[in-house]
Order: sequence, then C-alpha cells, then structure tokens
Amino acid sequence: MYKTFIKQVLLTIIIGLTMTGCFLELQRDYEYESSVLDPHVNMTAWEYFETRTDLFSIFMSAIEYTDMKAYFTQTEKKYTFLALTNVAMKSYMQDRFPGATDITECDKASVKKLLLYHLVDGEYSSYHQLKVEPMYVLTLLKGEEGLMTMLTRKNPWQADAGKVVVNDTGSNGSSYMRLAVTSNIMPLNGVIHVFDAFCYYKR
Repeated sequence: MYKTFIKQVLLTIIIGLTMTGCFLELQRDYEYESSVLDPHVNMTAWEYFETRTDLFSIFMSAIEYTDMKAYFTQTEKKYTFLALTNVAMKSYMQDRFPGATDITECDKASVKKLLLYHLVDGEYSSYHQLKVEPMYVLTLLKGEEGLMTMLTRKNPWQADAGKVVVNDTGSNGSSYMRLAVTSNIMPLNGVIHVFDAFCYYKR
C-alpha cells in the first residue's frame, strides 16, 4: 500500500511538472546571420606580439637579443612568422641550455638560428598557399638545417582539421611534427602561426 501511495505521488508530481511547460509562450523564429571572422589585423607582426606579451614576451626578448626586430616591423616584404609562445621558448631553453633562466643567457648565434628557422620567406596561410600535402618552404636559415615542410589539414573528419602543420611526420627527415595552436593571423607584413613547441630540422 505504501508503494502504491509513493507511485501515485510521483505520478502526480511528474504530470504537474509536465503541465507547467504547456503554458509557456512558443519559441520564436530566429534569423541566423552567418559571418566569418576577419583574420586581418591592422598592424605589423611585432605590433601584434606587443598586444600579447603574456604569450610572446620571451620570443620578443629573443628577437631583440639577436637584433632581428627589423624583420617583424618592416612592411615591404611578406614573411610567414612561426611565433613561439613562452611555453615553447622555455622548452627550447631547457632543452638546449639547461639552467638558463633568461634568453640572454643562451648563446646568441644559436638563438638567432632558432629564429631564422621560424621565419619563412613568403606568405603561407591555409587560405590559399598551403596545400594538404607537405611542401618545402624556404626558411631564412640557410643550408640543410633550414629544411622545412608545411601543410594544412583540410579534411573535416580529421581531429586536427584546419591546423597548420610544420614538418609532418616523415615529410622532412626525422624532424618532429609540430601543430600550430593558432593559425592564419594576417598582419600587414605576412601571416602568423603560433606554436607551443619549437620546430627544428633533424636528419
């Protein structure tokens, strides 16, 4: 009898809750207006980095340390800037210069090579230039150490669709593949792709 009473009470509550929704106003039509975010930023790559010092402060210090700021401030030539976050720069320092706490404690020539490798001659974005197959691009680091491939993932079924990939597995010797965490930021002097891990060529 107690179970029957509980069932009746629960049934009454459920019916009561269901009926309360019947008196609500019907949902109105919503006119969805699609739009695409504009990737263009009306500033140079350097000015963009200045707006995000929380991400790029070590990278900016490295640029100034190696006297390479002119590449990032000029507007005559287009470059692809593979920007390294503080996470990537700290990883570089720990890997190549254990114990270094500031980029200026690292060998200047080595830091310059790192930055030259992360500067690609020309503008390579997912919008037009990059293909779905790896393509060799020309970094400002000369010789074999400067070899780099880039591609973009465009298959909507891939987990990393839309990502810019540097040195896709097997496309450039034994180089480690790197995925951009943010890509296709378009400053006045090229395109920026942001990485949480530094890129390098490995034979």
